[in-house]
Amino acid sequence: MLCSTILVLAASATSAYSLVHGVDNSAPVDGGTYSKAIGDGFTHLVIRGYEDACSSGGQVDPYFVPSYHNARAVGYTEIDTYWFPCTGTGNPCKSYTDQLAELGAMLYSNGTDVGRIWLYIENDPSCGTWNYGADGNLQQAQAMVAALRDGGYYFGIYSSPGEWGTIFGSQGVVLDSSIPLWFATYDNDDSSLTLSSPFGGWTTAEGKQYSDHSASGVFNLDIFAN
Repeated sequence: MLCSTILVLAASATSAYSLVHGVDNSAPVDGGTYSKAIGDGFTHLVIRGYEDACSSGGQVDPYFVPSYHNARAVGYTEIDTYWFPCTGTGNPCKSYTDQLAELGAMLYSNGTDVGRIWLYIENDPSCGTWNYGADGNLQQAQAMVAALRDGGYYFGIYSSPGEWGTIFGSQGVVLDSSIPLWFATYDNDDSSLTLSSPFGGWTTAEGKQYSDHSASGVFNLDIFAN
C-alpha cells in the first residue's frame, strides 16, 4: 500500500509540473509560419487581440482574426489572446469596460474559441502609458481587473519583474496574486516556471515568456503549465 501511494504521489507531482511550449505574436502570421511552429512542438499560442492604439483610445488588433484562422487551419487548438489596454493621461482612452467590450464582440462575432484573456501590463514608451504615478497606476490596474471580473472573462495577467517595479514603484506591490501569471524573463530556460525574481506577490506562475527571438522572427517563445 505504501509503495502504491508513493507511486501515485510521484505521478501527480510529474503531472503538476508538465509543461507545453508555445509562441505569442502581435504581428500578422501566415499559415506556413504557424505550421512550422506547431510542427516544432510549440502547441500553445497567444495572439494579441487588442492594442493600446493611444491616438484612438485603443482598438481591436486588425491582425488577430486572420492570424487566428491561419492558426486554426494548421491545427492549433490551444489559443489565448491578450489585451494591451490603452492607458495614459494624455491619451483619449476608452473606458476599460468599453475596451473589453470591443475585444469580446470581435471574438464572438468571428466565432473564435479562445482560452484565457491575458491582461498585458507593460509600458509603451511611444505614447506615454501608465503615467498616473505609482498609486494611480495601481488604481488603474485594479479597475482593469474589476472590468474583467464584471464581464465574466477567464483571464490572467502578463508582466515582468522590471515592468512591474517601474509601473507600480516596487516589485513587491500586490495587485491580486490569486490571478494566474504569465511572466517574461528572457533567460532562454524552457524547463521551469520558477520565479527567479518574484514580484506582485506571486510565488507560482502559469506561463513564462523565455525568449523574444524565434527562427521566424515573428514570435516570442513561451512555456505554459499543462
